[in-house]
Amino acid sequence: MKFMHTPLPSFYKQMEAAGKRTNPETEVKVRGLECFKSAKLASLRVGRLEHEVYELSQIPNVKKIEVVACPFNPELYYVMVAKAYNEDGKCVKAFVENMYATVPSLECELYDAEVIEDRRGINTNDVDGVITRKEV
Repeated sequence: MKFMHTPLPSFYKQMEAAGKRTNPETEVKVRGLECFKSAKLASLRVGRLEHEVYELSQIPNVKKIEVVACPFNPELYYVMVAKAYNEDGKCVKAFVENMYATVPSLECELYDAEVIEDRRGINTNDVDGVITRKEV
């Protein structure tokens, strides 16, 4: 499993390294994943995105590269947009790539709670598939 998934801090480092490989002065920014304390991304997709960021860095006069994570199915599936900007701030080229993210589930935040009140209001009964309203 170690080589199948890339931890989030490594992802940030790889994107920055790929963007600065051609020109160390290139500004590289990743946004859209700030809300995650930890996550793992599919390594094959990270490698593809890293190569695309490197391709963007090779375009003449590129001063800034931005990688944006747009949630498609927020629990698992993101669409990554890598954009290259010139010195005028105009986007000269963009790549769109799929990315699969594994993030900690709700239980990771609740593991040490003595009492949990679930006030979401709608529960699903897995046995018969009937959605019932929970009375609090």
